[in-house]
Amino acid sequence: MMGQLLSLGLGKIRQPKVVAEILGGILLGEVISHNLMIAAHSNVGPTAMGRIPGFTKHIFPGQSLPYFSLSANIGIYLFLFIVGLKVDANIITRNARSSLLIALSTMTLSFGLGAAISVPLYHNFIGSPVEFTYFMLFTGVSFSITSFPVLCRILTALKLLDTTVGVVGLSASASNDIVCWSLLALSMALISGTSGLTAPWILLTCVAFTAFLIWPVRIALLWFARFTGSLEDGPTIFFMVVTLIVLWACAFFTDIVGISANFGERFGLLF
Repeated sequence: MMGQLLSLGLGKIRQPKVVAEILGGILLGEVISHNLMIAAHSNVGPTAMGRIPGFTKHIFPGQSLPYFSLSANIGIYLFLFIVGLKVDANIITRNARSSLLIALSTMTLSFGLGAAISVPLYHNFIGSPVEFTYFMLFTGVSFSITSFPVLCRILTALKLLDTTVGVVGLSASASNDIVCWSLLALSMALISGTSGLTAPWILLTCVAFTAFLIWPVRIALLWFARFTGSLEDGPTIFFMVVTLIVLWACAFFTDIVGISANFGERFGLLF
């Protein structure tokens, strides 16, 4: 409801609805940065209405948060999968070089900005015993990560999802996420003192999993679609059930290997 109310005003200045939803979350005071929470071992916030005494306790009681999170994640996963189904893979292939160049340039610029900002942040707020190198890496990577679901919502609202600009943006964002989530895993491993092999393991696992989906799984799904008659008369219920099982399996696997589960839904682009 908060997002709906804000969208009435923001729509007048041609802002996507997702911007209103983000601002609504900030105003409600329940915006939690998962990565920062892991690093600092505490929640981020509260903000705005969350600072009103008793507001969070009565509106967002602790026992309800897991259910809110589950419902939100299911919605995000299904939305990203639908986005993947709407994207023309041929456009991605034709613009692969441009997407990689854009991804590298944005990561370089964002990482440099984050590294520069980390200097005053470290000296004024962090300090020892945290190593500056680890903090700089974490800050730079945090600045570089793209919010893929938000980008999808913006492109959908602006009706750019099936255009060359939209597909190039999505492809660049996906490439950005693979590299940055691996680097984030590396920075978290260094901070926690665990093995520095975590990041290469995640990156190689993602590459292997992507190849597995592009060839064996894709070929199997095409065969299954022909077997069930889904190519001639539209997808059957049986075919959709199997597709959704594969969908949740992708999310489950990527979550296990150390990447956000919603990244698994983006492999809908491969189908």
